[in-house]
Amino acid sequence: MSEQAKRLDAFLLENQISKSERSFGESLKQSISKWGKLTDNQWSAFQRMEARHSPEVKAARERWYEDWNDEKARKLRIAVEYYSYTEYYSRTVKAVLADSSFVPSEKDYRKIVENKYAQKVIEMLAEDPLYPVGSLVQVRKTARKHAYSLRDRCALVVVNDGPVRSAAKGSRTYTILPFGESNTVTVEERWLKKARKAK
Repeated sequence: MSEQAKRLDAFLLENQISKSERSFGESLKQSISKWGKLTDNQWSAFQRMEARHSPEVKAARERWYEDWNDEKARKLRIAVEYYSYTEYYSRTVKAVLADSSFVPSEKDYRKIVENKYAQKVIEMLAEDPLYPVGSLVQVRKTARKHAYSLRDRCALVVVNDGPVRSAAKGSRTYTILPFGESNTVTVEERWLKKARKAK
């Protein structure tokens, strides 16, 4: 038996390989049976797959799950909330939304949490809201989007810890009740200022 065939057989005995990896390994085994050996590209692809299950990588993966803590889970939830309004990282987003105890791989965690956009959102939410619940605010004249029609109006802050849907500074969302209105409105912090007088 060739060295390639031996390593393939050993790999296919692994319990932790995925269905796709097992399927690919079986197809490579068929190629060896038919042609006697793998092409350079096939062999390189197998070696990369094999390396993901080396003792060193397995140990690192086990340490990652053992070291999982509340702080990492908190940052993950913030990133997932932020990206749930986009099409990015949909696999991780869907997994976390379906199971709050889900722990992604270290690679997936770093992708979704440690990119510059998610980091801005995490840092933003680490700061105290500028306007306490129950305080009076005024919608800035420069307000855009759905706050445009409320420009210069005064309102009561009802909720000040809403989700962040943009990495732009001041994108924390507030729920406010404009004076004279019976329905609340969601407005980003950057479109608010401390009320000077009621209008």
